Amino acid sequence: MEEQIKEAISSVCGYDSQSLQRQKNLNRLLILIQQLPGIYKSSHQDYPEAYNRTLIWVSKNIDCFEPQGESIQQSFVTWINGYLKWRIRDLYVSDNSYDPQLVYPYSKDESGIDLIENIADPRFSLSLLDTQIAEIQANQQARLGKAIADYIQQDFNKKLTKTHPRKAPRCNCQCLAIRLLLQQPPQKISEIARELNINNQTLYSHWKQKCLPLLQEISKELTTNY
Repeated sequence: MEEQIKEAISSVCGYDSQSLQRQKNLNRLLILIQQLPGIYKSSHQDYPEAYNRTLIWVSKNIDCFEPQGESIQQSFVTWINGYLKWRIRDLYVSDNSYDPQLVYPYSKDESGIDLIENIADPRFSLSLLDTQIAEIQANQQARLGKAIADYIQQDFNKKLTKTHPRKAPRCNCQCLAIRLLLQQPPQKISEIARELNINNQTLYSHWKQKCLPLLQEISKELTTNY
Protein backbone atom coordinates (compact mmCIF):
# COMPACT_ATOMS: atom_id res chain seq x y z
CA MET A 1 0.00 0.00 0.00
CA GLU A 2 2.91 2.36 0.76
CA GLU A 3 4.19 2.27 -2.82
CA GLN A 4 0.68 2.43 -4.23
CA ILE A 5 -0.06 5.62 -2.29
CA LYS A 6 3.28 7.17 -3.25
CA GLU A 7 2.77 6.39 -6.93
CA ALA A 8 -0.90 7.48 -6.90
CA ILE A 9 -0.11 10.87 -5.33
CA SER A 10 2.75 11.48 -7.75
CA SER A 11 0.60 10.54 -10.72
CA VAL A 12 -2.04 13.11 -9.71
CA CYS A 13 0.38 15.94 -8.98
CA GLY A 14 2.26 15.34 -12.20
CA TYR A 15 -0.56 16.71 -14.34
CA ASP A 16 -2.27 20.08 -14.74
CA SER A 17 -5.38 20.54 -12.59
CA GLN A 18 -7.65 20.69 -15.66
CA SER A 19 -6.24 17.67 -17.48
CA LEU A 20 -8.29 14.54 -18.06
CA GLN A 21 -5.35 12.33 -17.05
CA ARG A 22 -5.20 14.03 -13.66
CA GLN A 23 -8.90 13.28 -13.17
CA LYS A 24 -8.30 9.63 -13.99
CA ASN A 25 -5.34 9.44 -11.60
CA LEU A 26 -7.31 11.25 -8.90
CA ASN A 27 -10.04 8.68 -9.36
CA ARG A 28 -7.53 5.90 -8.57
CA LEU A 29 -6.19 7.80 -5.55
CA LEU A 30 -9.68 8.21 -4.10
CA ILE A 31 -10.22 4.47 -4.44
CA LEU A 32 -7.01 3.86 -2.47
CA ILE A 33 -8.10 6.30 0.25
CA GLN A 34 -11.22 4.25 0.83
CA GLN A 35 -8.98 1.25 1.50
CA LEU A 36 -6.59 3.02 3.90
CA PRO A 37 -6.60 1.76 7.50
CA GLY A 38 -6.73 4.39 10.23
CA ILE A 39 -9.09 6.89 8.60
CA TYR A 40 -11.30 8.42 11.32
CA LYS A 41 -14.88 7.19 11.49
CA SER A 42 -17.87 8.12 13.60
CA SER A 43 -21.28 6.69 14.38
CA HIS A 44 -22.87 10.11 13.84
CA GLN A 45 -25.69 9.84 11.33
CA ASP A 46 -24.20 12.61 9.18
CA TYR A 47 -20.68 11.17 9.09
CA PRO A 48 -20.92 10.64 5.28
CA GLU A 49 -21.22 14.43 4.92
CA ALA A 50 -17.97 14.98 6.85
CA TYR A 51 -16.23 12.24 4.88
CA ASN A 52 -17.47 13.62 1.58
CA ARG A 53 -16.30 17.14 2.42
CA THR A 54 -12.92 15.70 3.32
CA LEU A 55 -12.55 13.95 -0.02
CA ILE A 56 -13.43 17.19 -1.79
CA TRP A 57 -10.74 18.93 0.27
CA VAL A 58 -8.19 16.22 -0.55
CA SER A 59 -9.02 16.50 -4.26
CA LYS A 60 -8.46 20.26 -4.22
CA ASN A 61 -5.38 20.28 -1.97
CA ILE A 62 -3.45 17.13 -2.85
CA ASP A 63 -0.66 19.25 -4.35
CA CYS A 64 -0.06 20.72 -0.88
CA PHE A 65 0.51 17.36 0.81
CA GLU A 66 4.02 16.91 2.19
CA PRO A 67 5.16 13.78 4.09
CA GLN A 68 6.28 14.64 7.61
CA GLY A 69 9.03 12.12 8.29
CA GLU A 70 6.74 9.12 8.67
CA SER A 71 6.02 6.64 5.95
CA ILE A 72 4.06 8.28 3.15
CA GLN A 73 1.01 6.15 3.95
CA GLN A 74 0.99 7.07 7.65
CA SER A 75 1.70 10.70 6.87
CA PHE A 76 -1.10 10.76 4.29
CA VAL A 77 -3.59 9.25 6.77
CA THR A 78 -2.52 11.82 9.39
CA TRP A 79 -2.96 14.61 6.85
CA ILE A 80 -6.45 13.43 5.88
CA ASN A 81 -7.52 12.89 9.49
CA GLY A 82 -6.27 16.37 10.40
CA TYR A 83 -9.07 17.79 8.29
CA LEU A 84 -11.65 15.02 8.77
CA LYS A 85 -11.67 15.15 12.58
CA TRP A 86 -12.67 18.83 12.47
CA ARG A 87 -15.47 18.09 10.05
CA ILE A 88 -16.68 15.34 12.40
CA ARG A 89 -16.42 17.74 15.33
CA ASP A 90 -18.60 20.21 13.41
CA LEU A 91 -21.34 17.57 13.21
CA TYR A 92 -21.47 17.13 16.97
CA VAL A 93 -21.16 20.83 17.71
CA SER A 94 -24.09 21.54 15.40
CA ASP A 95 -26.40 19.25 17.38
CA ASN A 96 -24.90 20.13 20.81
CA SER A 97 -23.64 16.60 21.45
CA TYR A 98 -19.89 17.13 21.13
CA ASP A 99 -17.89 14.49 22.97
CA PRO A 100 -14.21 14.10 22.04
CA GLN A 101 -14.21 10.44 23.08
CA LEU A 102 -16.95 9.69 20.59
CA VAL A 103 -15.76 11.97 17.85
CA TYR A 104 -12.13 10.90 17.88
CA PRO A 105 -11.94 7.25 18.99
CA TYR A 106 -8.55 5.98 20.10
CA SER A 107 -6.64 3.61 17.87
CA LYS A 108 -5.69 0.08 18.81
CA ASP A 109 -2.14 1.17 19.67
CA GLU A 110 -3.40 3.54 22.37
CA SER A 111 -6.24 1.60 23.96
CA GLY A 112 -5.87 -2.00 22.87
CA ILE A 113 -9.31 -1.89 21.26
CA ASP A 114 -9.70 -0.95 17.63
CA LEU A 115 -12.66 1.38 18.05
CA ILE A 116 -12.19 2.87 14.61
CA GLU A 117 -12.80 -0.49 12.99
CA ASN A 118 -15.68 -1.37 15.35
CA ILE A 119 -17.70 1.78 14.75
CA ALA A 120 -20.20 1.14 11.97
CA ASP A 121 -22.37 3.60 10.12
CA PRO A 122 -25.26 1.79 8.38
CA ARG A 123 -26.09 4.92 6.37
CA PHE A 124 -22.62 5.16 4.87
CA SER A 125 -23.49 3.62 1.52
CA LEU A 126 -22.72 6.26 -1.12
CA SER A 127 -19.59 8.26 -0.37
CA LEU A 128 -18.22 11.19 -2.30
CA LEU A 129 -15.77 8.71 -3.74
CA ASP A 130 -18.61 6.91 -5.47
CA THR A 131 -20.15 10.21 -6.53
CA GLN A 132 -16.90 11.66 -7.85
CA ILE A 133 -16.07 8.49 -9.75
CA ALA A 134 -19.55 8.58 -11.25
CA GLU A 135 -19.11 12.24 -12.21
CA ILE A 136 -15.71 11.62 -13.79
CA GLN A 137 -17.04 8.62 -15.68
CA ALA A 138 -20.14 10.54 -16.73
CA ASN A 139 -18.01 13.39 -18.07
CA GLN A 140 -15.78 10.96 -19.92
CA GLN A 141 -18.79 9.11 -21.32
CA ALA A 142 -20.41 12.39 -22.39
CA ARG A 143 -17.29 13.44 -24.28
CA LEU A 144 -16.96 9.99 -25.80
CA GLY A 145 -20.63 9.96 -26.74
CA LYS A 146 -20.30 13.32 -28.49
CA ALA A 147 -17.20 12.11 -30.33
CA ILE A 148 -19.03 9.00 -31.53
CA ALA A 149 -22.05 11.06 -32.59
CA ASP A 150 -19.77 13.44 -34.53
CA TYR A 151 -18.06 10.47 -36.16
CA ILE A 152 -21.38 8.95 -37.21
CA GLN A 153 -22.60 12.22 -38.72
CA GLN A 154 -19.33 13.04 -40.49
CA ASP A 155 -18.24 9.47 -41.36
CA PHE A 156 -14.78 10.79 -42.14
CA ASN A 157 -13.39 7.71 -43.88
CA LYS A 158 -16.76 6.47 -45.19
CA LYS A 159 -16.58 3.26 -43.16
CA LEU A 160 -20.23 3.53 -42.24
CA THR A 161 -21.53 4.74 -45.59
CA LYS A 162 -19.92 2.01 -47.62
CA THR A 163 -21.20 -0.77 -45.33
CA HIS A 164 -24.64 -1.76 -46.56
CA PRO A 165 -26.64 -4.79 -47.75
CA ARG A 166 -26.03 -5.84 -51.34
CA LYS A 167 -27.98 -3.63 -53.78
CA ALA A 168 -29.27 -1.46 -50.92
CA PRO A 169 -26.80 1.43 -50.49
CA ARG A 170 -29.43 3.61 -48.84
CA CYS A 171 -29.49 1.16 -45.91
CA ASN A 172 -25.89 1.84 -44.98
CA CYS A 173 -24.66 1.88 -41.38
CA GLN A 174 -24.44 5.66 -41.19
CA CYS A 175 -28.09 6.01 -42.13
CA LEU A 176 -29.14 3.35 -39.63
CA ALA A 177 -26.96 4.70 -36.82
CA ILE A 178 -28.41 8.20 -37.25
CA ARG A 179 -31.97 6.92 -37.27
CA LEU A 180 -31.60 4.33 -34.51
CA LEU A 181 -29.11 6.05 -32.18
CA LEU A 182 -29.03 9.80 -32.77
CA GLN A 183 -32.53 10.65 -33.89
CA GLN A 184 -34.96 11.55 -31.10
CA PRO A 185 -37.17 9.68 -30.81
CA PRO A 186 -35.32 6.86 -32.58
CA GLN A 187 -37.06 5.05 -35.41
CA LYS A 188 -37.92 1.38 -35.30
CA ILE A 189 -36.25 -1.11 -37.61
CA SER A 190 -39.65 -1.96 -39.08
CA GLU A 191 -40.35 1.69 -39.89
CA ILE A 192 -37.00 2.13 -41.62
CA ALA A 193 -37.49 -1.12 -43.57
CA ARG A 194 -40.86 0.06 -44.91
CA GLU A 195 -39.51 3.51 -45.78
CA LEU A 196 -36.44 2.14 -47.60
CA ASN A 197 -38.33 -0.77 -49.14
CA ILE A 198 -36.16 -3.54 -47.74
CA ASN A 199 -37.00 -6.78 -45.96
CA ASN A 200 -37.34 -6.21 -42.22
CA GLN A 201 -35.23 -9.25 -41.25
CA THR A 202 -32.53 -8.35 -43.78
CA LEU A 203 -32.23 -4.88 -42.31
CA TYR A 204 -32.20 -6.18 -38.73
CA SER A 205 -29.50 -8.74 -39.53
CA HIS A 206 -27.39 -6.11 -41.26
CA TRP A 207 -27.65 -3.79 -38.27
CA LYS A 208 -26.80 -6.51 -35.76
CA GLN A 209 -24.08 -8.32 -37.71
CA LYS A 210 -22.38 -5.46 -39.55
CA CYS A 211 -23.26 -2.05 -38.11
CA LEU A 212 -23.08 -2.73 -34.39
CA PRO A 213 -19.65 -4.44 -34.54
CA LEU A 214 -18.39 -1.57 -36.72
CA LEU A 215 -19.66 1.02 -34.24
CA GLN A 216 -18.06 -0.91 -31.38
CA GLU A 217 -14.77 -0.89 -33.26
CA ILE A 218 -15.03 2.87 -33.80
CA SER A 219 -15.92 3.37 -30.15
CA LYS A 220 -12.82 1.47 -29.03
CA GLU A 221 -10.62 3.60 -31.28
CA LEU A 222 -12.10 6.79 -29.84
CA THR A 223 -11.95 5.52 -26.25
CA THR A 224 -8.16 5.71 -26.26
CA ASN A 225 -8.51 9.51 -26.39
CA TYR A 226 -11.00 9.72 -23.52
